[in-house]
Amino acid sequence: MTSCGARRATDRNEEVAANDGNGLGDRLDRLVPRLVLDWVTDEPDRRWRIVEGTMVFADISGFTALSERLAARGRIGTEELVETLSRVFGGMLDITARRGGQLLKFGGDALLLLFTGPDHARQAASAAVEMRRDLKRVSQIPTSVGKLHLAISIGAHTGTFCLFLVGDLYRQLIVAGPDVTVAMDAESAAEAGQIVVSATTAELLGPRSTKPRADGRLVVRWRKAAVDTVPVPAARATDAGAARRVTPPNVASFLGHGAPDPIHRIATVAFFKFSGTDRHLQDKGPERLADDLSRTLNMAQAAFEAEDIALLHVDVDADGGKIFCSSGGLSTSEDDEGRMLRAARSIIEASPPLQLQVGINRGHVFTGEIGARDQAAFSNMGDTVNTAARIMATAPPGAIHAHPAVLESARVRYDAEPRGPFTFKGKAQPQVVYLVGE
Repeated sequence: MTSCGARRATDRNEEVAANDGNGLGDRLDRLVPRLVLDWVTDEPDRRWRIVEGTMVFADISGFTALSERLAARGRIGTEELVETLSRVFGGMLDITARRGGQLLKFGGDALLLLFTGPDHARQAASAAVEMRRDLKRVSQIPTSVGKLHLAISIGAHTGTFCLFLVGDLYRQLIVAGPDVTVAMDAESAAEAGQIVVSATTAELLGPRSTKPRADGRLVVRWRKAAVDTVPVPAARATDAGAARRVTPPNVASFLGHGAPDPIHRIATVAFFKFSGTDRHLQDKGPERLADDLSRTLNMAQAAFEAEDIALLHVDVDADGGKIFCSSGGLSTSEDDEGRMLRAARSIIEASPPLQLQVGINRGHVFTGEIGARDQAAFSNMGDTVNTAARIMATAPPGAIHAHPAVLESARVRYDAEPRGPFTFKGKAQPQVVYLVGE
């Protein structure tokens, strides 16, 4: 299967390269962090690096309800949803760029941002303050279904972050390590409208920049930015080629003819979660973790290539990460459910060095590109995706949990045992899922 997948990846990369003169490279460049483009160009064989800076995790609530209401209006609602999302996230990405930061990961309604360079802690906090203010501004803009009801919670931590760029068929950025977990924990502790920072970041912000809550958490007191903006780095001539090396071929082909129209369609989506990277990194070091991440991702890439599944991104998670993929999200195809189940079984049976817990769901998804002129993200979004992540959380390591609709629609039957019912956020009734066997 690996060799077959490699041949398919090669064929598709040749197709992508042939289309490069039609603007494909420009399109892909916007979807790849500046750090990754430079990394692939300057040190293509390097698999990991340690970066000092301030990491910001910003989570926006309220988009799921908005997307469902707009989706009910059909194509017009979908176009309005894209405009609204880009207005919100595009403004935040512009603020980030002017503050010396860049988008590392986009998780549907959350942004993982990294700020480096001089005074990065104060730049990061200034960006957070400006993003909070900008969200209030755009929330006043009416939509066809009423005003936006959005809230933002932000966490920040200054430290040393371990970044990995691994994968044989196409490289993927994985962000891991204890300092990443601290940044995510800060956001989890933040209430709506708050910017919670670690003690390390608070010290760099200066005296009276933060105030303690009753639980000891430190909240930024600023109401406006504390430092001036910085120049935004210019694009490089090598960016088009670098972007191709880190973009899955089927995603690159889909984006190869300009910005696709936003679409709502039935798709099967899955999350593959790996955990324990913090301890792994501390006990065995980054080189060994790079080996295990690479082997695990290679197994996933081979299975996805064999079943024509799109790997959309490797998201960040506390003490680990999540591989997010879609079958049927880019184009209509036969037996999306069966192809996802076969891929998941293949990966689990290959016994990857990092054990995976898998959640699979089926339903309506919104597929599109959102963001700013120079930074953007492409993904599947919506309640189906959110529920898949929650199904994944119920699965023990080494197991696959799937929504009943996935098994009912698949053309191949699997041994399955009910699990639950589980209470999921946003669902009125507890949900039963199934453990997928042979």
